[in-house]
Amino acid sequence: MRIGIIGARLAGSYAAVLLSNMGHEVLLFDDGAEKEKPCGGGVTSKVLRKMPWLKQQSLPYTNVATVRLATPDGYTGTLSLTNPIHVYPRPALDAFLKKWAVRSGVHFVPHRARRFVCGKNGWAIETTEDAFEADFLIGADGATSSVRASLLKPYSTTDLTLAIGYKIPDFADPATILIGYQEKGFVGYIWSFPCLDHTSVGIGQWLPGARSSDLRKRLDEFIAVHHPNAGDDKKLYAARIPCLSRDSLLNQRVCGEKWALLGDAAGFTDGITAEGIYYALRSAELLAEAIRHGTPQAYETAWRREFLADLETAARWRDRFYSGTVLSKSFIRRSLQAVRHSRTARELLDNLICGSISYRSLFRSLVLRSPQILTQAFSHRLAIYD
Repeated sequence: MRIGIIGARLAGSYAAVLLSNMGHEVLLFDDGAEKEKPCGGGVTSKVLRKMPWLKQQSLPYTNVATVRLATPDGYTGTLSLTNPIHVYPRPALDAFLKKWAVRSGVHFVPHRARRFVCGKNGWAIETTEDAFEADFLIGADGATSSVRASLLKPYSTTDLTLAIGYKIPDFADPATILIGYQEKGFVGYIWSFPCLDHTSVGIGQWLPGARSSDLRKRLDEFIAVHHPNAGDDKKLYAARIPCLSRDSLLNQRVCGEKWALLGDAAGFTDGITAEGIYYALRSAELLAEAIRHGTPQAYETAWRREFLADLETAARWRDRFYSGTVLSKSFIRRSLQAVRHSRTARELLDNLICGSISYRSLFRSLVLRSPQILTQAFSHRLAIYD
């Protein structure tokens, strides 16, 4: 089968590798060079366990064993990770996967695919320079996916997060990720990821309430406090990240008889953290497996069975996490108090980040072990009044 893949980033290039190795003829379309992104390129141990090839390659990364979380008023909680996060430079990771695809026999087309027409015999793919034919079309072209827009419809603003960020030379701590939550009701957060030769600092907010000028102001203030040696010579990056509502997730369709969507183009990101690397790579594997069995539409069942529950739970809890109140203080403040004062809470959060438990398992464990968590918290100077 001849397969056209639009987008040569994580999901698209990885799918190209898998499908080419199965013997399919693969065309990979992308007109852009590898770019820095506002996100930090953090890869958790869950990804490393599922995709062991990441550790088998000589890819450069930063080993991060600590996450420090903070509220606007300076209240902090620190989490030591049992399994460190690997922070890969996104341009290097994207370039590696694209080169791997080419080495696997994929034909890379360095032009923008601008039109897709499905006929009786397959797809006509028009680029800015030429035209191609394919039996199957895959959209892996991100949150602004032209494939999604052509086959379904673009994302609404209520299903997007706006993210902006800087690449700065200053390191607050080369082994620590900083997370800065904002005031109650601000759906999003600031992050600082230490990379090999710079720090990736960014902020994301649910798009309906986001203004780029406000986000930039918040980010500049965060940098002034946490990265005072950053200087003024920094380039701004911006992107949109899909963060689908529960209804959008449940009701969407990401494949058909002759097409499929992967990664961000399919809306596969965590609604609370906006993490998408795992879902980008895993969706490529699930689609490739469905195609290998000659049943591409089984991909719809596969992704729903594997990770819809976690994405749906995150989407359902997003507003409660960012806007909820517990005993007169914000949900985030109470969460940080638990991280700060309860060993049990830290263990559960560590397990969630490492991928050992799901959101649903976390919530069940929090309920079942709440007496233990409260006892530990109260033993630390009545943390409820912090």
